[in-house]
Amino acid sequence: MKTKYRHAALFFLLMLLALFGTATIVSAQETGMFVLYKYQKSMGTETYAITKKDGVVNLSTEFQLKFIGSGFSLDTTLKLNEKDLTPLYFETKGMTSTRTRVDAKVEVSEKGTATITNFGEVSTHTPRGRFFTVFQPAPVSPQMMLFRYWKRNKIKNAIPLLPGGSAKIEYLGSDEIGVSGTKWKLKRYAIDGVMWGREIAWFDKDDRLIALVSADAEMDRFEAVREGFGDSLEYFVKTAAGDAVNQLKNISRKIKPIYQDKFALVGGTLVGGTDFATVSDSIILVKNGKILSVGKRSETKVPDDFPVFDATGKTILPGFFDMHAHATQAEWFPASLAAGITTMRDAANELEFIVPIRDAEKSGEITVSPRLILAGYIDSGPSSVGKMKAETPAEARAIVRKYKRAGFEQIKIYHSLKKELIKVVTEEAHKLDMTVTGHIPRGVSIWDAVEDGYDQVNHLGFVFPIMTSRTPGAERNFDPASKAALAGFRFLKENRIVVEPTLARGENSSKVFGDSFSSTEPGVKKAPFEFQALIKSMGVPAESAARRQRGRAFGLQVLKALHEAGIPLVVGTDLVVPGHTEFREIELFVAAGLSPIDAIKAATIVPARAMKVDSKLGTIEEGKLADLAVVDGNPLESISEIRNVRYVIKGGKMFNTGPLWRSVGFQP
Repeated sequence: MKTKYRHAALFFLLMLLALFGTATIVSAQETGMFVLYKYQKSMGTETYAITKKDGVVNLSTEFQLKFIGSGFSLDTTLKLNEKDLTPLYFETKGMTSTRTRVDAKVEVSEKGTATITNFGEVSTHTPRGRFFTVFQPAPVSPQMMLFRYWKRNKIKNAIPLLPGGSAKIEYLGSDEIGVSGTKWKLKRYAIDGVMWGREIAWFDKDDRLIALVSADAEMDRFEAVREGFGDSLEYFVKTAAGDAVNQLKNISRKIKPIYQDKFALVGGTLVGGTDFATVSDSIILVKNGKILSVGKRSETKVPDDFPVFDATGKTILPGFFDMHAHATQAEWFPASLAAGITTMRDAANELEFIVPIRDAEKSGEITVSPRLILAGYIDSGPSSVGKMKAETPAEARAIVRKYKRAGFEQIKIYHSLKKELIKVVTEEAHKLDMTVTGHIPRGVSIWDAVEDGYDQVNHLGFVFPIMTSRTPGAERNFDPASKAALAGFRFLKENRIVVEPTLARGENSSKVFGDSFSSTEPGVKKAPFEFQALIKSMGVPAESAARRQRGRAFGLQVLKALHEAGIPLVVGTDLVVPGHTEFREIELFVAAGLSPIDAIKAATIVPARAMKVDSKLGTIEEGKLADLAVVDGNPLESISEIRNVRYVIKGGKMFNTGPLWRSVGFQP
């Protein structure tokens, strides 16, 4: 018997013994296994068994996943009334990702009162009408039962969920796939409200879940495919990507620009003109997607046929860049645009997902997305991220060429790429007029990586070793005037290295488990329940958090020193809270000691130069593309007013940001 089957059989036997004791063993009515993928690389399995006894349907699952060398598991039990599949009991406990955990229980009494326990906090709720119990995207088999509940009870509206939120299921169409010479007809559905963002699921004629394309608790691309259907993985991914494009097209049809073609912004304070100058009481004329002219109100005439937007009391900035996006769900695009992000570098995604969205945005079919600059990832070995792995020079060159053919501008090197392949990748990329960014792989110094051809570095932590010394067991020692620091600054500057710190991601990663995150990121409070629950599940033990927080304080010192040394710094989010983390990153640049104007430059003109698009983006100048953010208040006086983006203009189309936020479940 193969090992995985032996493991599954043993698991089911032990589970049944635990559930019913040795005296009464009930045969499983249904069993199954899903292979779990991140970025289409197999990372684990989920096994499940469904039994029936005394009018109760019992679902038990075992979810195990390993990512970047860290393994974790999650056990879940769901009991349902056999008649209509109404939940009676639900419990899920364990890790849902390398940095998230759950411990939730819902017990429904005979009178219909639900007692909800979430990490020891107890509350009660009496559902009115239909409801279901499911919490976060893992494991996936409870979503199969949610679907069966929805179908059996012929539910047309959203289904209230416990511990919270609601789910909506929508039929999208039918698909036919071939498995070992047999044709399978599957029905495809969208599931909204379990995970933030739309999940795409396929079911067979017996209502068995065959595949789910989603994001996981770390917000990475995630797929679960029933054992035996793995050869169709790419088909599922491509089909889900097509649904994401259609979803964004639908949002684009519903949310119309308040101005386009031609209009004038009158009376606002312009920040980011020629040489990044500030112009008070300004006029900006926009026509055919570009900036027609810029000037003071007293010196600039508004043509009679131009509609006028009164920008008095507002600050007008160049549209922001997010230099470290992982837009793993369609919802990231409207949320980013709502935050004033008009250009987004996607720093590693599934090629099959991001390319069709990029193409539809370029063609104008999708208007509710930033412009997209794509960085394709490459890695090596068993600890690699995703399927784009190279073990030989020939494989490395082939991957770089594949990205180039798909229109990517950049290559991102991940943490496990073989040392000897770094120069192969950078030389091939540069030959194809692509730049290279990324992590510094294990066992490689930043000195060697830069000398081997890096153009940019993601994450401030990879820069620390170049200018600091550390005695084992002691705190880091950093003196910006030391020989080590000066040599590091000189080395980075001579090699024209651009550094993207991702401070806000580090702040999120140093959160003590159970602590509120809203004190530093108030945008969390505007998120829907399922997203807030996800953020709440993140955290590390207090000792680890304290160590990381000391590292963050150290990082702020390094960031300021890098800026003062003339090293280009750019704003990037690396997930966390859609849109809002852009604001937090800018705030942290100011907390490090940069002026508000320099922090804003790091989100506008500096990344435009780094990505070689400064001839058309990054400042508010005549002839450039009309990509602008209109902010209530003055972020030069209080940087947190950068959060008050009320209007965003991309390519001459001006949107009220409220409808964009609401289209993805956030409050404006």
